[in-house]
Amino acid sequence: MTTRRTLTALVAVGALAALAACGTTDEPTTDATSAPASDAGPVSITDDRGETVELDAPATRVVSLEWMQTEMLTSLGVTPVGAADVEGYTSWVGTVVPLLGEPEDVGTRGEPSVEAIAGLEPDLIIGVTSSIPEGAMEQMERIAPVALFDGASAEDPIGYVEETFRSVATLVGADETADEVVAASEAKVQENAAALAEAGLDGTPVVFASPYAEGANVTVRMHGPRSAFQAVAVAMGLTDAWTDPGDDGYGLSYVDVEGLTALPAETRFLYWGNDSEDDVVETTLASNPVWQSLPFVQEGHVYRAGVGIWAYGGPESLAGWSDDLVAQLAAE
Repeated sequence: MTTRRTLTALVAVGALAALAACGTTDEPTTDATSAPASDAGPVSITDDRGETVELDAPATRVVSLEWMQTEMLTSLGVTPVGAADVEGYTSWVGTVVPLLGEPEDVGTRGEPSVEAIAGLEPDLIIGVTSSIPEGAMEQMERIAPVALFDGASAEDPIGYVEETFRSVATLVGADETADEVVAASEAKVQENAAALAEAGLDGTPVVFASPYAEGANVTVRMHGPRSAFQAVAVAMGLTDAWTDPGDDGYGLSYVDVEGLTALPAETRFLYWGNDSEDDVVETTLASNPVWQSLPFVQEGHVYRAGVGIWAYGGPESLAGWSDDLVAQLAAE
């Protein structure tokens, strides 16, 4: 594994400024069949199950079972031959990292079609550890080598994203491209941090939340200080409005509307929007007396954000989120 280089650490030492001129200069590959040639030699990684995944040559026909890995492949210029829930990817991820081609849909995330995957004759299947149903792993491994990742780590959220990205890159022979993408994403966050500072927003408490309704009851998924999006916000000079550490994977916790009263009065409340879903803030929360009483609601510091940006994605999603923070907050 490549040593982790997190955004937070780089910001702390000022190293990101040197990356400002970096970017991805290679034109992306638009066809998986034109991925790295088979004479590139064997590649090997250890996935998050602790399994060694060895390929005789970088993979050129990849099936992705999770949006995170589909995004990462796309960032590396590789179109998977198959991907889980292509329509959902377009809605939730595709604003920042649109698909390069037209991978075949192989079913839902967590319930992929073994038959569809086998028909594509992949040389690699990748996803998260929950991608393959119990009992189907043996079938999948008969089709092609399988690499699975946890999807997140609250211990080092940004470092984990970058490390996973580099592992995916190794499997498709795109290590140099991965370095360029990571450098460009880190530079973008630093650039956007400067924009927030210029707008006088240093130290402003923010939170990214995802409210959803079951009838009249609203539950709010809170992205705490150990989530990747919140780690980006802190790297940009903002602070944690929500301090609950959340779970050990994604750094998430859940509250009802009353739980939002614990947020500081000066909070900027950003909630996850999606053009294919109902806006719970408008349809349900807007008429809730507790919601109406919150100081940041009364001050108009509520923002529909993250549209088409995957909160559990790769380096380009993190950079896209930093762009969105500036667009939402600096426009006040």
